[in-house]
Amino acid sequence: MIRFKRNRATGTIKEPAGKRGCVSEDGSGPCANGHALSGVAWVAVSADGRRLPLLEVVDVSAGYGPYRALFGVSLSVLTGAALAVLGANGAGKTTLARVVSGLIRPTSGRLLLEGEDVTGEPAWRLARRGVRHVPEGRSVFASLTVEENMVLELGFAVGRDGTADALARAYELFPRTADRRRQLAGTLSGGEQRMLALAPVLACSPRLLVVDELSLGLAPVLLDQVYDALRSVRETGTTMIVIEQRVHHALGLADRVVVLDKGVVSFDGPADSLDPSALGPGASTTADS
Repeated sequence: MIRFKRNRATGTIKEPAGKRGCVSEDGSGPCANGHALSGVAWVAVSADGRRLPLLEVVDVSAGYGPYRALFGVSLSVLTGAALAVLGANGAGKTTLARVVSGLIRPTSGRLLLEGEDVTGEPAWRLARRGVRHVPEGRSVFASLTVEENMVLELGFAVGRDGTADALARAYELFPRTADRRRQLAGTLSGGEQRMLALAPVLACSPRLLVVDELSLGLAPVLLDQVYDALRSVRETGTTMIVIEQRVHHALGLADRVVVLDKGVVSFDGPADSLDPSALGPGASTTADS
């Protein structure tokens, strides 16, 4: 039997769906269908009351044709937590992000979302479950305006009825995009295009956010704004996997750190216990380098 307490934030109780239910991280309330609700971090529990991680990667290997990039990688992320994935170029960080978001099917191992095996599910299905991936690079439609890019992304994520509120939230997170809402995305600077790609995703407060190389092409002042936005969104209950080479910024956000070295996990532990010597030579340990 699954027991629930009343949600202190809303005063309501929802019935669980299926064999598992979801409760808030402090046990204060349930969530039907296992979805994170705005302002509350929900965690899944098994029928015997055991807390389940939001995401578990279990002994995963993956690659591209004959080339293997991951070898038996295992990690887990609790609901509402932030995990930093660090390592040098070629360590397998981007491949891990693609596996988690369904862009690459692992050759072996399992991917569990709140205890449910989702190994091999396509990216669109995981996106409907609340898994959102912001890949490295700019990922915008250059011939559309800033606002048209936003509306296109938000319409998929929240539907027509929720687009206006989500758009306002995106502009609140990144005021620079609001100033340029009528401008063609292709005429923005590289850093501004990166913010445009990130803004609609953060505005929807996904269950699990996977961001790859946020610092790529960003000036230090813009990078600080991006991480401030990530902290704001995390307060709504979003779980995060942040793939970075800027160690200073990643450790300032993360609870735990996984270091990849040539496709294997060389460190997995609390962020404050990371030994810099565990990092490869390609990682930056400074705030603005």
